[in-house]
Amino acid sequence: SYSRVLMLGGEAFPTAPHMFWNFVSFSREQIDQASRDWKEGKFPKIPGDSCEYTPVPEK
Repeated sequence: SYSRVLMLGGEAFPTAPHMFWNFVSFSREQIDQASRDWKEGKFPKIPGDSCEYTPVPEK
């Protein structure tokens, strides 16, 4: 088992991003839409891992 770390630098974001589960956006509406899309199976399948589905946690 190993880990990879990527550190980026630069100017701070003008506002803090919203984060929920695997979704990050500056728009709460985009987070909500991504959550709905995930529940409806609209994201592409991961090659070699199409058997497992991880549900979005309840808020």
